[in-house]
Amino acid sequence: MKYKDYGVVVTGGGHGIGKGIIEEFVQEGAKVCFIDINESYGKLLESESVFFYHGDVSLEKDLNQFISFCKKKLNRIDILINNACVSHQGIMSQCGYQEFQKTLSIGLIAPYYLSSQFQDELKKQKGSIINIASSRAFQSEPNTESYTSAKGGIVALTHALAISLSGDVRVNCIAPGWIDVNDTEEFSKEDQMAIPVGRVGKPKDIAKMVTFLCSEDAGFITGETFIVDGGMSKRMIYHGDHGWQYHIE
Repeated sequence: MKYKDYGVVVTGGGHGIGKGIIEEFVQEGAKVCFIDINESYGKLLESESVFFYHGDVSLEKDLNQFISFCKKKLNRIDILINNACVSHQGIMSQCGYQEFQKTLSIGLIAPYYLSSQFQDELKKQKGSIINIASSRAFQSEPNTESYTSAKGGIVALTHALAISLSGDVRVNCIAPGWIDVNDTEEFSKEDQMAIPVGRVGKPKDIAKMVTFLCSEDAGFITGETFIVDGGMSKRMIYHGDHGWQYHIE
């Protein structure tokens, strides 16, 4: 088992990509502490190797208590996964100051704060930080300013942390595309063919990339952002080509 006895910290671990990451690390022998705002999700994952803390990463008080919890439950901390985020939409839906700030607190400020507070433990283990961004950091749909800003910010935070922690902690970022976080597998042929690999992504696709980037196989990689979207963002789209039609409402 590649990560036997490693200590891993995950935010937003109760569902979707975060859950997939936890399951992958546990399968590889790690012990995991995670925080999630949804108590019912969290309790379903608890085991001898998985320790759940119910809290809100937008609150400094909850973050500090979670940090203490992790240090108590884990003998060592090798890996930090900053996954949690939320969208409060954007300018078209009148996303206000508080809502926008909430998104940034969860998706950008918490990753910085946790990286800062865990840096000593991570340095001891020559560990890794993985930030989960989104392909929306690079391209947008309307009314997504809050989420997009947080994800764009975490891309920049990644290379800044990589330089500040150079020689001690490797810091990388993954920008997922369309991921079936609910594991529905109910997608039309058209939806699937819109993605060059021919299918919608799964949490495991991101989890596999996380475990690779944390391994010695990726020991020469830091400060990078990897788009994992099945090639979707690489397709050039012109009206009328290959059946694509732009409809003006």
